Amino acid sequence: MHLVESLVAAVVREDGESLVLHVGERPVVVSVRGPREVTQAPMTLEGMVGLLSEILPADAEHALAEYGAVESELQPAKSAPGERFTVVAARGGDDVWIELRRKRGPLGKSDPNAAGDPTLSAPRSLRKPSSEAPSALEAASTEPAVVLPLSRTGVRAEPSPRVAPPRTGGLERLLRTASARGAEALYLFSNARPSIRVDGEIITLDSEGALGSQDVEALVLEVLPDRLEAGALITEREWICDIKDVGRVRCLAFSDHRGPGGIFRMIPARAISAEQLGLSREIQGLCAEPEGLVLVTGPRASGKSTLLAAFVDLIARTRSDHVITVESRVKVVHDNRMGIVSQREVRGGAHEWLATIRGALRENPDVLVVEDLRAPEVAAEAIEAAASGYLVIAGIPAHSAPEAVTRLIEQAMPERRGSVQAALAETLRGVVAQVLLRKSSGGRIAARELLLGTPSVASLIAEGQLAQLPLALDSGRKHGMVPLTDALVAFIQSGVIDVREAWRKSSNRASLLKQLKREGIDTSVIERLA
Repeated sequence: MHLVESLVAAVVREDGESLVLHVGERPVVVSVRGPREVTQAPMTLEGMVGLLSEILPADAEHALAEYGAVESELQPAKSAPGERFTVVAARGGDDVWIELRRKRGPLGKSDPNAAGDPTLSAPRSLRKPSSEAPSALEAASTEPAVVLPLSRTGVRAEPSPRVAPPRTGGLERLLRTASARGAEALYLFSNARPSIRVDGEIITLDSEGALGSQDVEALVLEVLPDRLEAGALITEREWICDIKDVGRVRCLAFSDHRGPGGIFRMIPARAISAEQLGLSREIQGLCAEPEGLVLVTGPRASGKSTLLAAFVDLIARTRSDHVITVESRVKVVHDNRMGIVSQREVRGGAHEWLATIRGALRENPDVLVVEDLRAPEVAAEAIEAAASGYLVIAGIPAHSAPEAVTRLIEQAMPERRGSVQAALAETLRGVVAQVLLRKSSGGRIAARELLLGTPSVASLIAEGQLAQLPLALDSGRKHGMVPLTDALVAFIQSGVIDVREAWRKSSNRASLLKQLKREGIDTSVIERLA
């Protein structure tokens, strides 16, 4: 129990609320002062498994193996007499997550009588979502609790009927807690506990008390740039602020039928690199093009902004060029490396976007990055810039690479559609379509489709035979093209994702079903869904 003793001592020494451990990451103490790493070495799978065997009793280990998540009382530690801790653990394959939660008394102090109360070491009753919890287990009050309100594997906890008062520390404490647990966003709603989004899943912070409308209002006002008088109505507004130990946070305040609310999205301090994202050599090669148009596409919340930021980062590291980005909000701030990166924020509609892009082109950039080509005028300007000798990288919402090309042409005015079609055929260098998938072991992974602007693809676009683009994509594998179906099938074969997840995110389900059968993969589950 030497490691357990030292971890508990670290929480007490930092006056922390909890200690979070995850495979591949350093242990982090979460406190009002922010997250603090307690060791320099990341946790290994073997170390996490060994720790579980030390801190969990046999019945709790059995529940973890069966249900994937468990909560149990930690035996009192000699290094911290009088302190009480709860262990919350989750496991999915090689992904293990553990949290040691410090149990505070009514005045924020640990109960000195806790060690002498034999009932405190008894594990609590099983609590799982009603769709999963067997009735026989619901009545077993002496079994370890299967509760995981904060899990990278997406296990959700049923809200406890007890409503505790909100803890002190303010919005910054909640944001630091969310950040330390790998959350993408923090959600505050009146008359509800705070929630976070981890790996795309909304999870309630069961360790926090429910917030009244005045509590939420006070938290939002802590970071609101415009001071409001007490009791003033919080209307919808959006801004970005910097929080110590968290970084840049995109804030959205609003009022709904329950009262004021806020959504706070954590922005990475630096772009995730192309290497970290696992971008293929062909996709990275698009950033080396001297001119032309590169499209990044995908459905909502598919990571398009992350991919665009990785492209800018790669160009800044490998090219001595002038890069200008045009964004609705500057999320990731890029440093000047070999070249110069200048980032512009645009407010308003198509007219403001068009004016900003035209102004940027007068500044002699080598690369222009446009966040969204949703407006026809903006799309036409971007295509014209690509035809004029600039490398233009732009985002557009669509479910597949062929659909992105079709949408770009069809959104143009009828009288200009022919010229846009011809220019796109000449300038298109490639289209990267991306979807995010839930991994079987927890977390998410990106599957990408790549359509390259080969002569055959250019010919189909010029002749208006857009319906033939999926066939050109299928037959372009020898040129480095990758249909999304290929990426999905590869993930299924390696066990990274479940076949049902691939079916849910596929843009061409008929092709996916056909290819799975050809590879000898069981399709009975998705055939029932179909």
